[in-house]
Amino acid sequence: MAKGYWLVTTTVTNPAFAKYVEAFQSWVQSVGGSVFAKDFEPKTVEGNSGKLAVIIEFPSKQAAIDAYNTPEYQELSKLRWDNSTDTNIII
Repeated sequence: MAKGYWLVTTTVTNPAFAKYVEAFQSWVQSVGGSVFAKDFEPKTVEGNSGKLAVIIEFPSKQAAIDAYNTPEYQELSKLRWDNSTDTNIII
């Protein structure tokens, strides 16, 4: 079965974003995901994106979709929204 991924770009606007990162790391492991790669200085060659790029790997595309839709992540995402802008998440 093919793996699933979140392709995420965002711009961190507040040091409190670290609280989101800390909580996210525990949560993503609990749903079978892991941070595959991250870049604090991505080079956007087409389109618009943020200043942080992250790839999160899941066991399957459906697992990636299901993880995004969990009530736990929807609640956790409020921390991200409060402390970042220009966020794009592609599954």
